[in-house]
Amino acid sequence: MENKLTRLDISFDPELDDTVTATLYLHTPWGWQDNGLRDGLRRLTVHFGRPEQSAETEAALLDACPAIVLQTSSEDNADWGSAWKKYFTPIPIGSRFVVVPSWLRDEPQGAQPIVIEPKMAFGTGHHQTTALCLGALDRLSSEGVILPGQSFLDLGTGSGILGIAAAKLGLSGLGLDIDPVAVDNARENAALNSVEDRLELDAGSIDAVAPGRRFDCILANILANPLIDLAEDIAARLASPGVLVLSGILREQADRVASAYTVQGLSAPDISFSGEWALLVFRT
Repeated sequence: MENKLTRLDISFDPELDDTVTATLYLHTPWGWQDNGLRDGLRRLTVHFGRPEQSAETEAALLDACPAIVLQTSSEDNADWGSAWKKYFTPIPIGSRFVVVPSWLRDEPQGAQPIVIEPKMAFGTGHHQTTALCLGALDRLSSEGVILPGQSFLDLGTGSGILGIAAAKLGLSGLGLDIDPVAVDNARENAALNSVEDRLELDAGSIDAVAPGRRFDCILANILANPLIDLAEDIAARLASPGVLVLSGILREQADRVASAYTVQGLSAPDISFSGEWALLVFRT
């Protein structure tokens, strides 16, 4: 890995928050730093391991929000890791899980730990959509909807956090991500949690799944537009009975995503919210 990171500082009118957040969610799934409001502008910072990643994100942001202000600089790679250790604290999820960074793995925890090595892959539990999905898994397990021995698909696995949680609940399955760097991080995290025998990981999307393969539980924490585009393929991979958990969806997008799946024959989902983000849970 290069010893320099590209730092992108972003300033914009707070009214553009949803658009900017949705754009970053698509192009920087490993997350960003929220610096709050200053001089009437919302300010965020994103770090990139490769300059071309920054250039692609800048172009997408300017296309979505022409009035946005962008400034780039470089930082030592070590600064990023140090920042994670400063800000990444254990995150309790329901009554069952607590997400902890790898350097705290040996500390006593009050719940079952999910150990995550924070790298440039989305899914540390800090983002509301990750927490929504983990909370859903906790509830579905408590209700007996998902059971040990069942199968799962984690689409857009990122750090592997959702697949790891499912594996810790006794399920076995497949985690897919279109980013090979994310897949490598997910494999590392699966090993840290001793679930690599129950979590198969590979690069790809839903088309990498054999057409006849079905899953008792499908998890997809990506974005509204890809979820809509993939609705037919995702619904076709869901077993009956089964449960489908979707997030990465802004509050105002929830009904549109729900409609894309109900036209595939699924019943109306249970919808819940955390801040600006929505969680959809379909049961067959």
